[in-house]
Amino acid sequence: MTLAVTTGQSVLALLGLTLGLMVLALVLNLLNSVLRAAKEIDAYAKDILTAGLGIATNLDGADHLARTHELGGAVPGLAVRYLRKLGAIK
Repeated sequence: MTLAVTTGQSVLALLGLTLGLMVLALVLNLLNSVLRAAKEIDAYAKDILTAGLGIATNLDGADHLARTHELGGAVPGLAVRYLRKLGAIK
């Protein structure tokens, strides 16, 4: 069994292989660009998640703040009654 290949067929085969390698290199380059952008997006998403959790942690005491505001609003009236009881004001 003899495999006979002409010069023209050999040249076309080599051109096809070369073109195929060039296309493969281009595809790998584009894939690398997409993966790099995806990693950057992932890093930003992690930063956003960390900041959101930090904000949520800082807001955990908001109910205590409302109670403090209520108690602080009662202080002037209580102070006036206390001073009247002491006789400091009439």
